[in-house]
Amino acid sequence: MLQFNEFVLHYGYFAVYFFLALGIFGLPLPDEFVVAFIGHLSAIGTFNFFIAFITTILGVMSGTVFTYILGRKIGKPLLMKYGKWISLPPKRMQLVDRWFDKYGSWAITLGYFIPGMRHLICYLSGSAEIEVKRYLFFAVIGTTVSSLVFLSLGYLLILPF
Repeated sequence: MLQFNEFVLHYGYFAVYFFLALGIFGLPLPDEFVVAFIGHLSAIGTFNFFIAFITTILGVMSGTVFTYILGRKIGKPLLMKYGKWISLPPKRMQLVDRWFDKYGSWAITLGYFIPGMRHLICYLSGSAEIEVKRYLFFAVIGTTVSSLVFLSLGYLLILPF
């Protein structure tokens, strides 16, 4: 944790962007933790809240768009080939596709508030071939609102960082 703190303090907004872009892969820490920590640093004057907010959105969106593209390009063939090993045989994949057609937009937006879900939703949105504009619209809403919530929590709560 100390190395993480030092890295963020040394590299500033670049570190915020870097960790959040990688955060979609669960590296090095969950995004929600990183964003709350950045909110805390904004509260004590290390970062400007507005710039941290914009950097957070850009970092998270970079990671989610990359994961969406990954899901779009290799998701369906990979799931068709290996899905049976993770309880997603072709028949169940069809059900997932239909579910995404019906509820995918809300799943994208709400998935940003559930730790770990954002990672899966981005990939599945791509593999379900949700239209790019539709995906981006709901991803930006989810990213913006969840970033504001977690930044504000870190800003307002006294956290043991």
